[in-house]
Amino acid sequence: LPSIGGSFICTAVGYVTKATGNATCFFKILLAYYLSSGLAIGLGNSKDAGFDAQFSTRKTYRFRIYVPVAMLIVLLPLAGRLTARLPEEPTVEMVLLLCLCVAGVGFFCGVLVVTGTVIVGSLRYQSRDCLVLSWIGVACAGLACIVAQWVTGFGPLAAPGEVHAFFDCGAFLSALCLAICTALDLSGEWEQAFDRTAEEEEPLQVVAPWECRAIWSPAIQGGNAAITVFLFPLLPLVHCQSLATTLVLWKLFMDFVGPVLMLCWRCPWPFAGTAALISTRVALLAAVLYLIPRSDDFRIPLILAWNLLMLCGSVLTCAMDRLLEGSSAQPAAPETLAAAVAADKADVSVVEGNGDDGDAKPPLTWLSRVRANRLAHQLGIVVGLVSAGIVVYPAAGNGGVVQATELRCRGLPTCAAPSAALAGTQHWPCGGGGGGSGATVGGAGGSHDSVRIFHYGANMGCAKLEALGIYPLAATPARAAGFRLSFGSAPGFPTSAQEPAFGGLQTCGDGGCVHGVVHELTRRDLATLSATEPGYTLGELPDVAAYHGEPLRGVLAYLPAGAWVAEAPSRRYAGLVWCQANASLSSGYSRQLACELAGLGIAGLSCAEERFQPLAVQSQSF
Repeated sequence: LPSIGGSFICTAVGYVTKATGNATCFFKILLAYYLSSGLAIGLGNSKDAGFDAQFSTRKTYRFRIYVPVAMLIVLLPLAGRLTARLPEEPTVEMVLLLCLCVAGVGFFCGVLVVTGTVIVGSLRYQSRDCLVLSWIGVACAGLACIVAQWVTGFGPLAAPGEVHAFFDCGAFLSALCLAICTALDLSGEWEQAFDRTAEEEEPLQVVAPWECRAIWSPAIQGGNAAITVFLFPLLPLVHCQSLATTLVLWKLFMDFVGPVLMLCWRCPWPFAGTAALISTRVALLAAVLYLIPRSDDFRIPLILAWNLLMLCGSVLTCAMDRLLEGSSAQPAAPETLAAAVAADKADVSVVEGNGDDGDAKPPLTWLSRVRANRLAHQLGIVVGLVSAGIVVYPAAGNGGVVQATELRCRGLPTCAAPSAALAGTQHWPCGGGGGGSGATVGGAGGSHDSVRIFHYGANMGCAKLEALGIYPLAATPARAAGFRLSFGSAPGFPTSAQEPAFGGLQTCGDGGCVHGVVHELTRRDLATLSATEPGYTLGELPDVAAYHGEPLRGVLAYLPAGAWVAEAPSRRYAGLVWCQANASLSSGYSRQLACELAGLGIAGLSCAEERFQPLAVQSQSF
């Protein structure tokens, strides 16, 4: 039950980022969830004893189960409705409402964490694997979330109905768990658990040297949680938001695999195992941080490193809890406690004191250790989130616009290198010609009846040209020095509320260049194409070179005819240009273009999942 809310909310990373265009929005949602959850855990650890003294154990724990679950059943669908409205209303008020709703989910999940810890603690004499089994139960919520995501089709491009259905599944799972709890309660299965919760203050019997080191487990669990959660606010910075969602789902699956592996480990957990896992996690963390801003080129290595990192974290969390299981087979006997006081005064770490002596420490209980682990786990989450926020906010601009995802754009050259694999001329690239009998791009100026046009936007691909009945004679990837691609409008541009800007070439003096495709067109086709480019004028580019290095002479390009006003384009147009560049030009240039678009608030473009069509294809006429 406690992990249902977190699993479903974290899976929304791709949708929230794409809907708001803001890398920090998901961070705020996570912060609202985990701060409120930590508050509930802290209050439970410090204030539960007062409630337990006033009310019967059974009434107290029934209240702590039924009320929070009932609130989750109400709040999760509400969170889904608010999330689905983000694409239409990505306002500060809407994000604030969503954060408040998520904070409510986090608070009641935190209450359930404390309640579950006590109830699991009451069963510790029945199984040495009780805490590992509880982590498997926690992970089952993640598996259910994976199934819900697959059934509903929820993702970065989900329709409002799919978003509603996904979060409704979370509410349904909560209701299903509540029904199972009710059935167990009515059948009397919980009576023993409720009765034994009063024994939580039984001192802990510690006999083995390594078990004495269990006091390290809260610190290790806290640091482990900080490493895991540190990466989640950075997920909006990956190249594709569908990949961000995939990584979250893989993490939920690794949360299940880790406890299962620990359940199969029957030997005492060695200190060397802890050291090895910590070292491995640190190395994998560095690898993931390196791969996140390069996820477009290293998708598979990122997924593998991420999975190993999360698996090691899941195993380490269970290992720290298993230390307590190994030291709590039964409560300490009175004679052991008497010896413990003497040992404590003699500074011999066998058992901690029973509190009868004013100078002795209070009795150390098994449940207090588990509570300490859970609280440290939550504090580690908060520390990880705050640390990640220090990284995310400098990489994002004001006003909710992702600023070029600086982690990815930092260090990119102003003129990307050409790709040798794409060098050369392709004849009749859009068909319609008879196998390569047309003119080539490579002579002094093409054939007498054709012209060379440097295309840098929607015209790079064949979709628009074919819709106009234009079939280029040849195509050559090239770059033009002294120009850069800009987005905006000029007098005569066919802009509208849906299409506020288009691409245009602007001069630059920083050694930059723009990449594109040089098409050789017949003069008749050029006239047809020019009729669809209002607001542009044809001008010659002085310095154009093909990818294989050969200078191209007499190359024309469509240049803005009037005063240029920079403006962010529509997602359709931006995606169309980027996907054409990604398919036809060097990866360095497509990465550069992705950063330019991210700076305009257009991030996470997916050529496979989104259909970016030219207007000519949509309407078949201009």
